[in-house]
Amino acid sequence: MRTRQKIARTLVYHGTNAVLFFFRLFPLSFDTWLGARLGRLAYHVLKNEREKGISNLLKAFPGKDRLWARQQLKKSFEGFGRSIMELVKLDTIVRHIDDYIHVENFDAFEQALVKGKGILWITGHIGNWELMPVYFAQKGYETYVVAKQLYDPRMDGLINGLREKYGVHPVLRGSEGSGKKILRALRSNAILGMLIDQDTDVQGVFVNFFGDKAFTPRGAADLALKAGAGIVAGFITRTDSGHHVITLHNLIVPLKTSNYEDDVAALTQAMTIAIEQHIRQHPSDWVWMHSRWAKRPPAESSH
Repeated sequence: MRTRQKIARTLVYHGTNAVLFFFRLFPLSFDTWLGARLGRLAYHVLKNEREKGISNLLKAFPGKDRLWARQQLKKSFEGFGRSIMELVKLDTIVRHIDDYIHVENFDAFEQALVKGKGILWITGHIGNWELMPVYFAQKGYETYVVAKQLYDPRMDGLINGLREKYGVHPVLRGSEGSGKKILRALRSNAILGMLIDQDTDVQGVFVNFFGDKAFTPRGAADLALKAGAGIVAGFITRTDSGHHVITLHNLIVPLKTSNYEDDVAALTQAMTIAIEQHIRQHPSDWVWMHSRWAKRPPAESSH
C-alpha cells in the first residue's frame, strides 16, 4: 500500500471517530435533522451519484418524469443522512427501542423458528437496515448478519464493534471460517440477515428486477435449499414522525425439483420480487446510487 493511501485511510478512521464522538453530544432529534440536511447537501454535490440515481429511478419507473425522480432521490439522500446519525445515537435508540421501532407480523419469525433450522432473513439496502438486527437482538433473538469486509480493518472493527455492542454478530463475507460460522448459527436456530439487492463480486444468478435482468447473490438460496432454514423477507420503513416500522413477510417456501440450479434461480427470484415490491411502495427508501444492472447476462455480453 502506498504511503499516501495509508495516510488517507488513517485520517478517515480518526476523522470518523472524532465525528462519532462529537455528534453523540447532541440530542437524537438534532442529529437526525442535521443528517437530513447533510444528505441533501450530498445530493447537490455528488453529481455522478445524483445522475446515476435519477437514471436508475427512470429505468425502474418508466412512467414517471425526471422531476419525480429528482424528488425521490433527494429523499433517499436525506434518509441516508438520517440513518447515519441514528447509528451515532444507537445508545439513545436502544433505551427507547419500543417507542422508536414497531414491528408488523412478528408471527413470520415465530413460524420459521418452529422448524428449528434457523431463519434466513432477507432484506435490502432499504431505509435504516442496520436498525433491524439491533432490534431483533435486543428482543432476545440470537442475530447474525453477513457483512462485507471494508478496505480498512480498523473501519471494520469500528463498525462491527458497534454491531456487537448491541448484540448483533457480524460474519464477514469471505473471511476464514465464515461458512462454518453461518452453518453453526442456523443450526442453533438463530436469525441470519443477508442483503441480496446489489450487484457484487460474489456467486450469483440473473433474475428479473424492475423489468431487467440483474445479477443477484445466490448464497441465500443455496443456504435455504441445503440447510433447510426458514426464509423471511423483512424491511424497515421510516414513518412521517421519524420513527420506524419493520414489516416481516410470510415464510417463502422453496420448491425443490430435480434441477438444483433452476431451484436456486427460482428462489432467488422469489426473494427479489419481495424486495422489488417493497421498493415500489417506498421508492425513496432505496439506495438508487448503486449500479444495480452493471453486469449483463452472458448472451447479451457476447453480442
